[in-house]
Amino acid sequence: MDELNDPVQLWFTGHVDTVYRSLDALHGQIAAATWSIRDALLGGGRLLVGGSGSGCALSQLFCASLLARLSMERPPLPVVPIGNDPVTLGAMAEGYGYHEALARHIQAVAAPGDTVLLVTGAAGGGLAHAIRAAHAREARIILLGGGAGYDSMSLPGEDDIDIRIPSEEPPRISECQLLVLNCLVELVEREIFGSY
Repeated sequence: MDELNDPVQLWFTGHVDTVYRSLDALHGQIAAATWSIRDALLGGGRLLVGGSGSGCALSQLFCASLLARLSMERPPLPVVPIGNDPVTLGAMAEGYGYHEALARHIQAVAAPGDTVLLVTGAAGGGLAHAIRAAHAREARIILLGGGAGYDSMSLPGEDDIDIRIPSEEPPRISECQLLVLNCLVELVEREIFGSY
């Protein structure tokens, strides 16, 4: 079997390549996102987390890690999952359209000093209303997406952070989003609890 044409080899090589490109491109944004989350939580604010498409599932896993733990035993962190309850999401989407569902949740619970982390699906999009709602509530935004599938121009706040995975391939984007989210949990744990 020719190793260059082996699908498994190509799949892993594509993943490793995207991870290395992401590390080079995103190191500063990941650090800034860590500090934004830390500052919100230590300043009495909360972290609201939601997403669209596959980003919704990734955001739920991120919330679970912050509420439970990733690497160390520690107290739970005040994270608010948004847009992940199917009944509420369905009711809001039916009444106002899917693109308004996250926005309405943010309007209801976000406050100045909070940070809102939004994870786009690999295709991007669907979060412009949520971004505007977070800005209206004076919350900082961290947007985790990939490729050219979404418009970071809707992030006008000087404290907003755009973490964009440098790939156009949906599987590579999702894989690296999970890696970034796990990295954020680990870094936030260290920033807040040290070696707890």
